[in-house]
Amino acid sequence: MAQASHSRHSHGPLRLRDAMRARGAVLAVFVALGLCSPLARAQSDSDESVPVPSGDEYADTDPSALTDFRAVLDPNGTWADDPSYGTAWTPDPAQVGPSFQPYDTAGSWEYVDGDSVWVSEYDWGWVCFHYGRWAWSAGRWVWIPGREYAGAWVSWRLGDDDLGYVGWAPVPPAWMWVGGSATMLGFASPEPWTFSTYGDFLAPGVASHSVTGNRAATLVARSRPYVRAQPVVPGTPAPRGPPPAMLGIDLTRSAPSSLPAREARARQFSRPSSAQPLGGRAPAAHVVHAAGRGGAWPRGSGQPTRGTPSRGRR
Repeated sequence: MAQASHSRHSHGPLRLRDAMRARGAVLAVFVALGLCSPLARAQSDSDESVPVPSGDEYADTDPSALTDFRAVLDPNGTWADDPSYGTAWTPDPAQVGPSFQPYDTAGSWEYVDGDSVWVSEYDWGWVCFHYGRWAWSAGRWVWIPGREYAGAWVSWRLGDDDLGYVGWAPVPPAWMWVGGSATMLGFASPEPWTFSTYGDFLAPGVASHSVTGNRAATLVARSRPYVRAQPVVPGTPAPRGPPPAMLGIDLTRSAPSSLPAREARARQFSRPSSAQPLGGRAPAAHVVHAAGRGGAWPRGSGQPTRGTPSRGRR
């Protein structure tokens, strides 16, 4: 698979966005360590006004996240008010099946512009794997809308020196939607990991060769969080995966490949200048509410009640 070339937009610094990204880094540690206690909460203690970005971009909590993708998502799933995550979308079980797991089922990794990009086989995948966050709630996967593009919203792990595996897991949501407004969450929930051998990482059909469920737990114990050693670039939206060369993959010896048209559409919706001609809304100034307001804590507890149900293939 040859390296493709796609432009990535730059982002100006916003105080709330920086705070959410810092919180995201903390959440990644929680995910890696499996923490989900009240002491593991990262939250803001006051409401935050988010102005319209100065550049050609959207804030991740822009209310257009709730409307811009409806035409794609409405025919392929259902919307509901989740008790833990507010307004959320769930894919049609008839499409994804009982073993569905984000960033594992029906898709593959490509390496594009120095980043690992998840290419989904679902017609709606260009939305839900490049925007928003996934979370396990009430025995099913739910998608929480977001408006900032990333190649994949996942955290990464690398196996110990004697273990040639790379792992990834959905980055937990940092906010919920209540009454059309974003409210910061007051809890961090760990999500399940998927692993692949180095050599199979960019192979088609991740689910056919990946390790998930109970088997992946042993690999989590034998791996470490991966954070790419690179300068801090304002606007880098999500953790980037390890470069193929680190995994022993030589892209120069791979057959050329092209990304599906849906992937180009995902990038078009990342910029107001190209999203609005396609029906997207203009960025809007808005308020993000502090954790603990508008239902940011699940009813009857200080954190989600989850137990240990199956979250995909075991």
